[in-house]
Amino acid sequence: MTARARSVFILDDEEPLCEDLCELISAAGHRARWGTDPRTLDMSELATFDVVLLDLSLPAMDGIDIMNRLAVFAKTPRLIFISGVGEDVLRVVAQVAGEQKLSVLGALTKPLDPQQLLRLLDYPDCGVEQPPAPRQTQSAILPALRASLINSTLPVSFQPKVDVQTLAFAGAEALLTGVLPEVGPVSPLDIVAAATTDPAVLVDLTQYVLGVAARGCAQWIKAGWQGPISVNLPLEVMLQPDSLRNLIDTVEAAHISPADVIFELTEDSLYDSCAESLSMLARLRIAGFGLALDDVGRRQSGLLQLSALPVTEIKIDLQIVRDARTWTKARNIFASIAELGRKLGIKVVAEGVEFPEDLNLARTFPIDYVQGYLISPKRPLPELLHLLSAHAAREAAGGERKTGA
Repeated sequence: MTARARSVFILDDEEPLCEDLCELISAAGHRARWGTDPRTLDMSELATFDVVLLDLSLPAMDGIDIMNRLAVFAKTPRLIFISGVGEDVLRVVAQVAGEQKLSVLGALTKPLDPQQLLRLLDYPDCGVEQPPAPRQTQSAILPALRASLINSTLPVSFQPKVDVQTLAFAGAEALLTGVLPEVGPVSPLDIVAAATTDPAVLVDLTQYVLGVAARGCAQWIKAGWQGPISVNLPLEVMLQPDSLRNLIDTVEAAHISPADVIFELTEDSLYDSCAESLSMLARLRIAGFGLALDDVGRRQSGLLQLSALPVTEIKIDLQIVRDARTWTKARNIFASIAELGRKLGIKVVAEGVEFPEDLNLARTFPIDYVQGYLISPKRPLPELLHLLSAHAAREAAGGERKTGA
């Protein structure tokens, strides 16, 4: 029996397939119904299911029509596309669904792999709609952000990064939590977008997060754990006058060195790198900082710049990892990036490792580190330090049992 039963509707024009899938899904502990003709269905009722298995080739209206009709409802089911039309078509349809804010668990080509289908249904977030943070206007976010930076009340969390083979701690990334004091839940992307409208606030935000992150790193180093802290560095901040000196001062004030810090820069921000930005990247490396190219794979042409950038680490975009669960092309892209990093002597991190199969994929290729929910969600610093201490205690207890102590 699965840990969480889902309500699943199978919509396919092949009745025997529907019956077989219904039996398979029900035997796995889910609640399943099926239909073959979309013209007989009430779309408002269909939208209440946790998951809809949707064939793209249906009588009278195709799967894209069904998808468009479901998109108008406030609560929509997660979708699994099934078809014999080929992976390329399925991939495009899944992309269109994503642009309509529909959640796609995956897409399967016929004949279906039963175990792959059940794995999709067993994803922890399947059927559990997490309400997005309420959208706030930039005019509401900006003054609250300024105040939280002045009062040092903006919360910052840490997501650990571990060795792909041993799962040993290898550092952490500092991330905004999605909470803005005096406002409440706000998407980290919205916070950054608001800060970007005022260069001074963006600089203050970056320096604030770096300071919190550096002090956190100092604490785990003091406790005996080795691993750098990763912090996002916007290109606009990097190019500010005296930015290098300010970054060094913030790090050294926490009693760690630049070698303990990796600045993450997005692939998009460096796509059209000018001489000034390339010069600054070189100066950061000369100062001892590590540089990570984030979201690699989101813009494939950006990979051509790797040979010209002084980066020490590349992070494969989490969407590539998610797509690799289903798509052959995504797995090939994942493998190519990993192999490219190995050939260039650059450490490779797989982000978005959420399930055991993601970790198994990373272990198949020359990946150095993994990061994601399977390892740990982002946590406040005290929780991260407690997690490390508990892990050390378990390791010590295991060692004592092995030696007979």
